[in-house]
Amino acid sequence: MKDHEIIQSFAGQEHVSLTVDHAPARVVAIAHEYGYALDDYLMTVRPTRFRMSFVRDNSEEARRRAAWADYHHRTSGAWWASCWPTPPPASGISPDDAAAYRIAVHQQRHHPWRQLLLAFGVLMSLTLIGAWALAKASTPAAVLLPLVMAGLGGWLMTWSRRKARAALPEHIAYLEQFERQRVYPSPEQPEGR
Repeated sequence: MKDHEIIQSFAGQEHVSLTVDHAPARVVAIAHEYGYALDDYLMTVRPTRFRMSFVRDNSEEARRRAAWADYHHRTSGAWWASCWPTPPPASGISPDDAAAYRIAVHQQRHHPWRQLLLAFGVLMSLTLIGAWALAKASTPAAVLLPLVMAGLGGWLMTWSRRKARAALPEHIAYLEQFERQRVYPSPEQPEGR
């Protein structure tokens, strides 16, 4: 989807659902600028699709952000002008990078085990296929393989979950830094919103 098609999806409805096949961070970045919060995020495979749902954020800051994004988009086509000023700050965070952090924070807060369990399921499926093929050559190895891989997979899931949980404050700090780099041309909302 092109930016203008994504923007048209966020025309003020309370709930918006979108499915895209690439660049989910771009969709989340535009949604945030237009005053929407990520409500659900799911990646499917075969084919790869990203299903996202958003809810309208009715806070004053979200309305202000949306008004300026809409104003900049109508006047120059640059919906990102308030959050990614020109020239960009040296240590600035782009809207797409901030959106990737926003997705990671959402996943950690709402679905911390979803991806880990999916990866574990794929690993165990492949292991069972391998054990079935190995059973013809060595029955003890075929029995041991799933047990070893289940233990290793469980350890990796626990380690990955701890690592992701430890990264959460850093991701939140990046999002706060992103909001601090925001520059509005005037303290009022633009006309027409």
